[in-house]
Amino acid sequence: MSMNEFAVEPTDPRFNPAPSLITLCNAFCGFASIVYAIASYARGEAPPTACIWLLLGSLLFDTIDGLVARALHASSIHGGQLDSLSDAISFGAAPAVAIFVFISRGANHTPAAIALIWGVALFYLGCTLWRLARYNTKSILGMKDEDCFEGLPSPAAACLIYSTGIFLPTIGLGPHLLFSFSLGFTLLAGVLMVSRIPYPHVSRYVSGESRRLSAVFASVVVGSVVLFRSSAPIICAYVYFLIAPLVELQMRHSTEDPSQA
Repeated sequence: MSMNEFAVEPTDPRFNPAPSLITLCNAFCGFASIVYAIASYARGEAPPTACIWLLLGSLLFDTIDGLVARALHASSIHGGQLDSLSDAISFGAAPAVAIFVFISRGANHTPAAIALIWGVALFYLGCTLWRLARYNTKSILGMKDEDCFEGLPSPAAACLIYSTGIFLPTIGLGPHLLFSFSLGFTLLAGVLMVSRIPYPHVSRYVSGESRRLSAVFASVVVGSVVLFRSSAPIICAYVYFLIAPLVELQMRHSTEDPSQA
């Protein structure tokens, strides 16, 4: 679709503000999450459960705005840019603040440790912004892959960060291991965001487009619910984080060389 088919800015008579207003709700959830995390840091507490609900709100609004834009034929360059700015707040700044607060509570508060926490949080934020800018550039140039994301999507990375804060403290790690694992997962999430590793769209798991993808997705979801119950969403997030690229690469290899399938 050519850029001329999109409304460019709010002054364009074709512009419909409804999707952009929904997108703003995504940004508002991200900002509220930052406020809650900072308030908990001032009290010496972990980021509250409200931050998780606000992340889910951001994910919901981030999904709905695109659906509404397509349903109303209201896609616009303005809306696309606003979406990325909102994602930068909700899936970049908010998780960076949350992981800073989470790790700071369990760390030995030496100057070196605090500097390391600052560095990792800023690295994660920088990777998110870098990835969003790369995505925007490819979208504008018409180079976006409709089947896969290039690198870990920022919403998935944010889910991983929050999941780390929830899951790791429940498995009995000591403070030093908890500190190291938290830093490691945050660094890994940042690196994967700016990598070229293909991450398939989740819709491909449920659309039936590929029996292999659908079977893997169904097995992971059902197995996680049976074995881990309330922790199932966290397990699914880690599986997508680590396993999805391997499945995608294997499928590409099989497509390119049918004799190896």
